Amino acid sequence: MQTVPKEQWELLVIDNASKESLADTWDLSWHPQARHVRENELGLTAARLRGIQETSSDLLLFVDDDNILAPNFIETLLGLASAYPNLGCFGAGCLEPEFEEQPNLELHPYLSMLALRTVLERQWSNCPTDSITPWGAGLAVRHSIALNFRDAVNAAKTRLHLGRRGQQLNSCEDDEFSWVACQMGLGKGIFPELKIIHLIGRGRVQLPYLLRLAEGHAFSHALLRHLHEKSSPELPGKSDGRNVIQALLRVSPSDFFYEGHRWWSARSRKGVAAEFQKAHDAGIVRARETIKNLELDAVAKP
Repeated sequence: MQTVPKEQWELLVIDNASKESLADTWDLSWHPQARHVRENELGLTAARLRGIQETSSDLLLFVDDDNILAPNFIETLLGLASAYPNLGCFGAGCLEPEFEEQPNLELHPYLSMLALRTVLERQWSNCPTDSITPWGAGLAVRHSIALNFRDAVNAAKTRLHLGRRGQQLNSCEDDEFSWVACQMGLGKGIFPELKIIHLIGRGRVQLPYLLRLAEGHAFSHALLRHLHEKSSPELPGKSDGRNVIQALLRVSPSDFFYEGHRWWSARSRKGVAAEFQKAHDAGIVRARETIKNLELDAVAKP
C-alpha cells in the first residue's frame, strides 16, 4: 500500500500476451482507479508503449511484478518531480534484493545485472552515457518524455530490439528514456529515498541464467550506442565523443569484458569470469550481425 490515497493515482496492469488472461486471476477491485489492459505484441517495450497510450498522467511510474515499492514511494516521487523540474527521468537509488536462494559467492560480482544498486546520495546528470541512469524497476518519466519515447520507437522500429522479449534477456529500453530526456534538454537522476525490494527467484541466481543475461546486456548496450552514435552528436554533457561501441566493433570482442557497467581487461580475470567473457563475446557478435542486417534492410528499403 502507498501513503498517497488510491483516489489520487491510477493503476494499469499491462497483460503482455500471457497465456492465461491476468484479468481472470488478478483482482484489482481494491483500487478504485485500476484496470487491466491487454497487449498482444510480446515484449517489454511493446507493453510500456501500451501503458503510455492508455494514460494521460503527468508522471508515469513503471513497476515490474517482482518489485515491492516502499510505502512512501509515490509520495516521495511526487515531491522529487516537483523539486527537480529540470529532470525528465527518476529512478530508485535503493534496489535491494530478497533472494529465494542465496547466490554462490563466485557469482556476487555479476549480481548488479539483476538491477540491484545502492547509492548514498542524490545523483543527477544530463549525459546519457554515464552511470547515473534510472533502471526499469521503479523508473518514472514525465509524460512529455514518454510521448517522445513512443515517437522515437515508432520512427525506428530497431528500438524494439531493446528490452525483454520472450526468452531473450535484452535490456537498455529503460536507458532509452534517459537518452530521450537528454535530447530534450532535460536530465535524469537516481535518489536513495526511492526504495524498492526486488524479489529474485532461485533460477535467476544460477550461472546459466546470469550468462544469458550477460549476453543480452552486451548485445543491448552495443545496439543502443549504435542507434545514437549519429543521431546525438552534440548532446549536452557529452565528453570527448569517444564511442565505446564503435571501438568494440573494430576490435576482437575478447579484448574486453563487461561487468557492472564498466569495461575490464579480460586477461586480468580468472575462473568463472571466463564463462561471462564468452557470453559477452556472443552478445557483441549478435549485435554486429543485427546491426549489419539492419543496415542492409535500410539500403533495400530506403
